[in-house]
Amino acid sequence: MKMTNTCSKCKSNEIYTDQGKVKRGDRTALQIGNFSWLFLDVYVCLNCGYVEEYVQDKDLKDAKNMAALKKNWKKK
Repeated sequence: MKMTNTCSKCKSNEIYTDQGKVKRGDRTALQIGNFSWLFLDVYVCLNCGYVEEYVQDKDLKDAKNMAALKKNWKKK
């Protein structure tokens, strides 16, 4: 949904996001260390209710955050 602006489940273009908004609450971040977090942008389809979450681009580019994730999370 992030790249296509189309729902991957129902193909609707009724996609809304909180990208660029101030993040609050448990569903807006992933804890990757004791005091390290990755913040999420959420996309929701208003046609079928499907939701996707993506780590914010700035956090993906942060080498310190990526090192903490690799250290504390298990690779699949």
